[in-house]
Amino acid sequence: MVSRLKHWLAGGAGVAMAAAVNVTTGMFTQHWAARWLAPTIALVVVGGGLEVLLRSSDRPPVRQRVSRTKVGGGVRQRMSGVGEQSVIDSEIARDLDQSQGTNGDAA
Repeated sequence: MVSRLKHWLAGGAGVAMAAAVNVTTGMFTQHWAARWLAPTIALVVVGGGLEVLLRSSDRPPVRQRVSRTKVGGGVRQRMSGVGEQSVIDSEIARDLDQSQGTNGDAA
């Protein structure tokens, strides 16, 4: 499943879980019955599981860096996905071409 879609689904489910826990906790604190304890615990566990899912799907950012380099020609950086491209403390005689996109095309 695509990471972004995973985040949206888990985020939406997390909001639904929070609302359900809020309602269930309200019913439980209003002295309904002990039978509300089990659903509350289950909802908290599922919400915690969704949070773990969100955190585990995070990837460290991808970086392309050119630093302290002297180039007699041009420099080309291409990145096919999401990330950071940088050129720091470098001398480039000609063009600097940086592109980023899903197919290496500029986005």
